[in-house]
Amino acid sequence: MNYQLTFLDDSRRVQDVWEANFETEHTAICWMWLAGGVCALHDDWSMMELWCRKCCASPVKECPRAPSGREDCCIARVPASFLRQSGKSEQHRRARPLILIVERDEFIATSHEGMVLDAGYSVGASWPDYASAGKWLSAHNPDAAIIDVKLQDKSCVELAKKLSVREIPFLAVSGYPADTPGVNRIFRPVPWLEKPVTPAGLQLALRSIL
Repeated sequence: MNYQLTFLDDSRRVQDVWEANFETEHTAICWMWLAGGVCALHDDWSMMELWCRKCCASPVKECPRAPSGREDCCIARVPASFLRQSGKSEQHRRARPLILIVERDEFIATSHEGMVLDAGYSVGASWPDYASAGKWLSAHNPDAAIIDVKLQDKSCVELAKKLSVREIPFLAVSGYPADTPGVNRIFRPVPWLEKPVTPAGLQLALRSIL
């Protein structure tokens, strides 16, 4: 099905968005409006803004160039977390939840992978840096994530923000206590595990967010 989807800030093709189930690293996506093409979760369109990419520099209620009766001219910009494929009910729950691991220490990452598998989950991917994990998230939708929090590294905060926008739960792992000065407030409400992590501790933390 060709819905003529596109991004506001790059030229990704329709297939990339479709395969990602309208979930991307961007806060919002946009598409050419086609009747029945997309649905809002809970039928709530209150957050929608209509844009005409060719002729408008700001949001408009309707496209001034749209022929009467046509619904395929404007581009709608909507937060990705509000979208799903049309006709699709709630996202299918995996038998083995998919976990993203972000850990810069290879030995620790391997240990966490084993703990995740032993707990009955699947490892979607394991990355040593936040940038690679962010790119992976542009095309995948894990059920939860384990983030190695490194103080004074803004990229871990950016990754946490991407997960939050996507409503993907995550837990933090660090060599520092949760109350260490400098810990970003985005990590305050999530489970915080100090290294070395135990299998029981990791399993309990994952259960609390899934």
